[in-house]
Amino acid sequence: MRIVNITMLAVYFCMLSPHLSHAQTHIIPVTPHQHQTVKKTLHYRIADIDPRFHLTQQQVLELTQQAAKIWEHETGQQNFIYDPDAEFSIQLIFDERQQRSSNRMQSLQQLQQDQQHWHEQNQQLQQIKADIEQSSALIARKQAQLNLQFQQYHQEVQHFNQQRSSSKVLADQLVQRQVALQQQSLTLQQEIQQHNERARLLNQDIQALNQRHQQLSTSASQFNQMFQPRLFHKGHFNGKQITIYEFSSAHDLRLTLAHEFGHALGLAHTDDPTSLMYPIIQQQNLQKFALTDSDKDLVKAMY
Repeated sequence: MRIVNITMLAVYFCMLSPHLSHAQTHIIPVTPHQHQTVKKTLHYRIADIDPRFHLTQQQVLELTQQAAKIWEHETGQQNFIYDPDAEFSIQLIFDERQQRSSNRMQSLQQLQQDQQHWHEQNQQLQQIKADIEQSSALIARKQAQLNLQFQQYHQEVQHFNQQRSSSKVLADQLVQRQVALQQQSLTLQQEIQQHNERARLLNQDIQALNQRHQQLSTSASQFNQMFQPRLFHKGHFNGKQITIYEFSSAHDLRLTLAHEFGHALGLAHTDDPTSLMYPIIQQQNLQKFALTDSDKDLVKAMY
């Protein structure tokens, strides 16, 4: 019997500091189950498949054959043979477990999309903030240079007055410098105003992003309350048929079928979280799965 535990999503955010959290997995002790052993070669057929799973009989058949090959590779013999007239059947029953799982996946995907959008916005604001800080440093240098030029200008005017110079050329030069410095000062003032406006808009965006963070935190809290961790049976082997109640993907279904096939071979659960015969799907590699030593030890003990 394959059991799954629903995990909780905890989302944490920091202002202008991206931090993406991951779903937390909770391991819950599993009570041992006794499974009836069948013959080493089992003929099976595909029975009822609830249309809400959106899987065809051919798709389910291909997944069962892939699941069977996991054991065939280890045992060296064909343990499970598809036979449309076989008495033993595999069926997929859609009930509240799959509905809850579907709802959870939709909610989780929406949370992840919202979180990714927040992360992208945060990165954009980080870049704007860096640009503004760079601009602020540049403006400070321009101010310092302009202040120095004004000081030099005033010193030259003071020197001109002390010398009681009557040079019209020098006087005109000082007037031209005064006009140029005043224009530089005006240009810098405009640049400072634009800079301050950018900083004001940035602060508004930061405030809006922080509010979005609060909304996402609330949504994550609601998600955690709605989908609290609990154990339920994904699949079940009773000696006469295998019933699948819930799966999250084709890879998950294939591994669940392989797990129930293991019970059909007479194998019990293991204590190895990475093994096929561990009762909770958690640490297994669903896409590139291979039997672990714990699984192989069970097979060796069978023969």
